[in-house]
Amino acid sequence: MMLPAGDDGFSLVEILVAIALMAIMTVAVAPQLKYLIGFQSAADTRNRLSELQSGFAAAYLANIGSIEADPGAEINFGVSGIMAPATAAAGARCSAASGNFVAWSDYSGHAAASLVDDGYGAPLCIFINPQASMQSNGVTLYYHTVAFVSTGPNNVLDTGTGLNANGSLLLAGDDSGVLFDGRAFANSNFIVTAGKMRTIVQALETYYLARYQADPTRSSSIDYWSDGTGSPDPARWDSTNPGNLIGWLPVAAPMFTGSSTDLASALSLSRDDVTDGYGNVIRFENAGNDVRSPDNGVDVNMTTPPYTALVSTTLPGNVAYAQAAVGVNN
Repeated sequence: MMLPAGDDGFSLVEILVAIALMAIMTVAVAPQLKYLIGFQSAADTRNRLSELQSGFAAAYLANIGSIEADPGAEINFGVSGIMAPATAAAGARCSAASGNFVAWSDYSGHAAASLVDDGYGAPLCIFINPQASMQSNGVTLYYHTVAFVSTGPNNVLDTGTGLNANGSLLLAGDDSGVLFDGRAFANSNFIVTAGKMRTIVQALETYYLARYQADPTRSSSIDYWSDGTGSPDPARWDSTNPGNLIGWLPVAAPMFTGSSTDLASALSLSRDDVTDGYGNVIRFENAGNDVRSPDNGVDVNMTTPPYTALVSTTLPGNVAYAQAAVGVNN
């Protein structure tokens, strides 16, 4: 096929000029492209770290019992598995892998494999301190501290980055990261627990007073926290006062069972009212060795008024915590 006259295509000179112009434009635009790519990578990294932080917080709260039963430098999700640290020496790449996220990835809303890398395509570092403790109103609270770190554009961990012994995240060079500090969770959940237990104690003391006032004898020898069911000495319990639903409980038992006659119902409390800050149903006892009751068989001095009852729970780290309700003494 013949080309029309005057249409002989591009000459070699024209092609070389076009290539030269493209090279000049590439050189001119390259810094801007590099900046845009870097900006996007940094934004992706911030988003990923934020999602990791919020997802891990949800996983921690839901599994705090098994996590704080393990004092080691790891996060133990019980049957779901363990998240181990994934660190690196200074100047080296981090070592996170999907296995570090499998046990709790569901809480992040992403598959474990998608949580491994930062926005620069490099593996993250995961720093975990051994279990630490703090005091709140004389009660020992246990917690873990975890940090997720991106090594930034250079893809290597800079000297000085990591968790210190106090649980603070230190960042050096171009590294970035987020911190999960279990102290805040430990303290806030304990405050919720203590507040709910105070409310229960007040309800118990109000209940006791109402039963006492409903008894024509208003006898101080009667413990109005029990109807005497199962008691060795029912005459010293509120066994003849109609409406008493609380049985004889020498061993702490859950306050909510779902029954219309459980203790929560007797006190007009809901399941949430008797659930501590960690999701455990608070327990109650009125005749055990740790309370003053007519049938406390251990210490005769604990069988005289004012009678008491205990509400209790077990805090993370297997810490026993209880508050006492005190009955009328006249």
